[in-house]
Amino acid sequence: MGHTRDVNTVRFAPSGQLLASAGVGGEMYLWKPSTETQKVFGSEETDPGWKTSAALRGHTDDVQDLAWAPDSSALMSGSIENICIIWDAEAAARKCRLEDHRHYVQGVSWDPASEFVVSQSTDRTCRVYGPKGPVLGKKKAKKSQAASSVKMVLDMQCLHVLSKRAMPASGPSKQEQEDSKPQRLSLFQDEQLNSFFRRLAWSPDGSFLVVPCGQYKQTADSPTLFTAYVYARGHWAQPFLRLPATNKAVVAVRFCPQLFSLRDCPPQDNSLSDSQQQQPFQLPYRMVFAIATLDSIIIYDTQQPTPIAVLGALHFEAVTDLAWSCDGMFLAISSYDGYCSIASFDKGELGEFVLAADLPPHIRERVACAAKQAAPAACTPHPHKTPGPASGSASMPPPSTSQASRLQQEEDFSMLSPLPVRKMNASTATGMKSGMKRIAPSPNVAGNSRLDSTQNTKKARRIAPEAV
Repeated sequence: MGHTRDVNTVRFAPSGQLLASAGVGGEMYLWKPSTETQKVFGSEETDPGWKTSAALRGHTDDVQDLAWAPDSSALMSGSIENICIIWDAEAAARKCRLEDHRHYVQGVSWDPASEFVVSQSTDRTCRVYGPKGPVLGKKKAKKSQAASSVKMVLDMQCLHVLSKRAMPASGPSKQEQEDSKPQRLSLFQDEQLNSFFRRLAWSPDGSFLVVPCGQYKQTADSPTLFTAYVYARGHWAQPFLRLPATNKAVVAVRFCPQLFSLRDCPPQDNSLSDSQQQQPFQLPYRMVFAIATLDSIIIYDTQQPTPIAVLGALHFEAVTDLAWSCDGMFLAISSYDGYCSIASFDKGELGEFVLAADLPPHIRERVACAAKQAAPAACTPHPHKTPGPASGSASMPPPSTSQASRLQQEEDFSMLSPLPVRKMNASTATGMKSGMKRIAPSPNVAGNSRLDSTQNTKKARRIAPEAV
């Protein structure tokens, strides 16, 4: 029992005890660890396998993305039927159906604080769902009654639609600018984008959301630039930051599940202005995340405005998804060409891990959940940081409030701008030293024998800062 057609997405539950898969024709399955051992792909060693636990029936067409609730009690799916479904994972039953989108749903994400769920569609919108406000004259439910994500989704509605931004009016005189009505331009690309996926992601601490497939214009007549937009938690009026991409659209975002200590002296670039040198986020720790365009991977962190590195020319076809290992030392990249690339990082290359004891209890719990979601039950967390769930909870204040407020007023989002890609060589490289490995399927699957599975073929590239 299992899939009979192509599989589009696979996600581990934060508990590590369930695996969800979905694909063509609306097929969805939950898997659980099996006592039977199976041979590891490409090796003679054996490893515990997985067996089907339940079939989820509700979609009639292709499912494009999945997202687990932090407590593993619920699962969200998005399909090309223009709908999202939220499932009770324990009962394998449909609990909620979201039908607000007008075109294919290609990405879904669940808030680590279990307050919001988000979906993105080719209708050029990103919708933020959350619980309804208290009804007048009705007592507010106790926190204990809303502990389960399954209970939370029963009282859910669309709270915000992220779609357009106002373009400042242009004219020869100030009076003409004031009299003219500002244009509203779409933030995201339409269905003409050559990808089936728009995989957005929350930061592990739940402080902000990164949305792919963005497009940006300085003016109505200027060329379109590819980007990813960053929204601060609870500030949905407009993005407070845009992350420049290369010359291809952004299709997926994934955060490293580990948090890192702030660097004493973050890299500086003399070609950038003082405003561009400012830290994009005012946080007591660093978070590292990867953005996948159709043909490259851009790695950012939250302490510097420019990317750490760019990995390019990895695949013959478009990139489809990303996944970090639970210890943050490996990044997997999948592609339409049937291959997966693995980027490995040396110890300390991304930074020093933050100790769990140094984090607030509610942040510690969310980060621990993110690390578990990046690995199956058999995976051993990184020895430098093995945080466990913490008791108690606290409300999550919006991160970098003053910085976000200031940036929200900057309509041109001038902190970051598109930058060209510059190749690195062994003698002059100052960026990442990550090693690349290619996992190749059998020839009858990939249809291409030009790559060897043990060949280290790719080098890291770095975005070179330029004056804006």
